[in-house]
Formats: sequence, C-alpha cells, structure tokens
Amino acid sequence: MNILVVNWTWYPSGGDWTYVESIVDLYQQKGHRVIPFSMKDDRNFETPYAAYFIENIDYKKINQRSITAGIKVITKSIYSTEAQKKLERLLSTVKIDFAHINVIHHYITPTILKILKGRNIPIIWTLHEYTPICPESTFISHDDICERCIGGAFYNCVTHSCKKGSYLASTVAALENYVHRYLDYYAFVDHFICPSVFVYNKFKQFNFHTNKLVQLYHGYDYTEIGAAKQKSKLTGERYIVFVGRLEKIKGAHTVLNAIKCCPGINLKIIGTGTQEMALKEFKEKYKLSNVTFEGKKSKKDTLQIINEAEFLICASEWYEVLGFTVVEAMALGKPVIGSAIGAIPEMVIHNSTGLLFEPGDYKQLATLIEELYNNALQIEKMGKNAQLHINTLIDTEKHFEGLQKLIPGL
Repeated sequence: MNILVVNWTWYPSGGDWTYVESIVDLYQQKGHRVIPFSMKDDRNFETPYAAYFIENIDYKKINQRSITAGIKVITKSIYSTEAQKKLERLLSTVKIDFAHINVIHHYITPTILKILKGRNIPIIWTLHEYTPICPESTFISHDDICERCIGGAFYNCVTHSCKKGSYLASTVAALENYVHRYLDYYAFVDHFICPSVFVYNKFKQFNFHTNKLVQLYHGYDYTEIGAAKQKSKLTGERYIVFVGRLEKIKGAHTVLNAIKCCPGINLKIIGTGTQEMALKEFKEKYKLSNVTFEGKKSKKDTLQIINEAEFLICASEWYEVLGFTVVEAMALGKPVIGSAIGAIPEMVIHNSTGLLFEPGDYKQLATLIEELYNNALQIEKMGKNAQLHINTLIDTEKHFEGLQKLIPGL
C-alpha cells in the first residue's frame, strides 16, 4: 500500500517524531511504501517528496516582520490553501491508499482533510496533543491545569490569555478552534487514535467525535535500548536523571527544589528550554554541587546516561499524552518516580514499576527520592517490573494489529 504520513516536521522534533519515525519504519518493514507530507526545513531528512512540502512557518520571526506579514502568516496557520494545493499536486502524482495524520495544527492545518476525503482516501489521526479541544494545546493556563473550554467555549482562552499569557496569541488560538469546529473537517477522519486511556477519556469527556475514538498504545523499536544495555558502565558514579524540555510543564523546577532537600544524591539533567537559565541560577543560588546540566544529548547518549542511572524522574505538570522518556527508562529496567497526572500512572504503577507523587509537590518528591535511592533491593525489583510492564504495554506488533483492524488490507 502507499501510505501518506503527515506531520509538521520531517526531522526529530520531540515525542511526536519518535512515534512518526517508528510508524514509518514499521510500515516499511511490513512491505508498504511511505509518502511523507510535511513542512520545508533544512533539518528535514531527505525525501524525493520534499518539493511538495509547504513553505516553512517560523513563528519566532513573526514579530520581526511587518504587521501585514504577521497577519498573513497567522491566517495561513488557521486555513492553509498552500497545503491544500501542494497536497493536490502530490495526490495527482502518487496514488494514496490511506493517510496517517499526526501533528498538523498551526502549520499544515486540518484543511487538508477535505482534500483527502474528496478522493475517498481513508484517514486515521494519531492524537499527540489536545489542540482540537484546547486552543492552548496542553490544558495549561498560567501554569495551572485548565479545562474551561469544555463544550466548545474557546472564548475562555481569550478572556484568560491562556496562550503564552498573550491576549493576541490567545485570540488567534481561539479563532483557530472556532474555525475548525465550524468547518468540522474533523468529521472526515475515520478514526482518531488515542495513545493512552487518559487521552481517550479526555477527548470523550469533551464529546469530540466519540464514535471515532480508538485507544491504542504506541509501538516502539527497542533496538537502541538493547544496544544501550550491552554497554558496561563507564564509572561507578551513582546518580538519578531527569530528561525533558526545561519548561514549567515538564516540572524541572520541582525536581531542583526536591534535590535541594537531598544533598547526598547526584542529579543529571538532560535537555534545554526557556527555563534553562533560571534553573542554572537556582543551582548557583543554593550551591547545588550535586546537580549537573548535561544539555541536549543524542538519543544514543541519552539512553546510555539513563542506563547508568539508578532511576528516572518524570515530574510533568501537564496531561502527558504518553511520554517516551518514561517508556525508554522502563525498557532499560529503571524504576520511574513520576507525577500522578495524564498517562503517567498507566506506566508508573505505584510501588510496582515506580513511585507516584502529586504534581508540583517537591517535598513529597524529595521523600520518595531519598527512600528509593537508599533501597537497592527496591530499585532492582521495581526495575524488573518496569521492564516487563512497558514491554507488554508498548508493543510494536500489538500496535500494528490494532492499525490493521482500522485499515482493511494493511
């Protein structure tokens, strides 16, 4: 089959790309041909279909342009005629048997769904974030969980300036959701794949095409996990690790506050983000010599660091859709101390595969870190449970079997 895989980037860009890369490899292993549709970028992997990609949209540069240019870009982010035209050209060149949509809001936009449906192409959409039901995309408003837009009341995003704390950005985000709700191009999708039970229940709670929601855990290629396990430890150093974007919703600040209470435990932080400078200043202020900022690392190096750690901390404060960092740590046989939010409790089973704490509660987190770090037998036992649980939950063949039920002939 010829499968159109659509995503806003065609290069490593986060958890959504981890899945996209995995599903592309899976389709190809099963003998299918993948045709990508994305946005132009110098970081993209090479593909003969790059000529059909839409022009790059860089929101960081909008403020540096004229007001007219900014309005043009914003309009394009809501309803992209370019994406429709480029996709029409592609579909006139290659026969597509079905389309697999991933992250497209703000860039490619749901307007392409009409083009696909016009050619009777079956469509499945893996939900990596919450944009269809939350204009801000993460259910976070001024650092707190917010569900005020339930029932399609997207104006709340404007009145509370949820998007980046900006009235203008929030107005654009709300307008985007109202336009897409009115046009209802989502109705053209045959199945929406929810990567976790939490995501399934949340979209169902918001009454979003409930008859088309399907809960199906991601698959994962564990090849690199096996390679990381085979490497011997470089040092005898004991430490714990945090991996993720250094943003408020990922909880790095909570981890630092907790480790401040655990002076005898070394912490390695992998990742970069807008809070990096503030976190480093926090480290200097409290003289946290037990904290090391590793910066951005390759996947290979990241897995190696996790493999040599005692356990991983996932301190997210938003509704995690799934969390591949947790998947990778558990696959490496590491317990995870995770916040009890989103899909994390589906992987981190308290007192079995790891420990759970209330999001943002650094004192509780500090207590759990101390208890687990000082219990080698518990670390070993939970690590084994974690590996067994995640290998059962996140399984490529199970994922493909689930897709086969949705797409006849796959």
